[in-house]
Amino acid sequence: MTLSRAFLHGMLIGLLLFILANLLAAHLLSDCGLPSVFGMDFCADDIARAGFPLIFFEEGGFSYRSILNLPYLFLDIFIGLDFAIVCGFIGRWLEKRNP
Repeated sequence: MTLSRAFLHGMLIGLLLFILANLLAAHLLSDCGLPSVFGMDFCADDIARAGFPLIFFEEGGFSYRSILNLPYLFLDIFIGLDFAIVCGFIGRWLEKRNP
């Protein structure tokens, strides 16, 4: 069984959408935006958060703490791959529907 080009394009679009959703969530959930997640901010006592739909990383704050929740990270990756595969099937279906 070979993967069609439409399936691969749909899957790549799904992965890109999921990565963009994660970056947007990290920017909106962190106190000083996306630079705080990458450690390039100049805010004092900010909290950096990452993850969509599950927050798997949190670091910072007045009483400093650092949390990396590996089950949430793996579940987040699993959800992203499932979303990409569903987008691939939708892409293949749309190609077959419109020859």
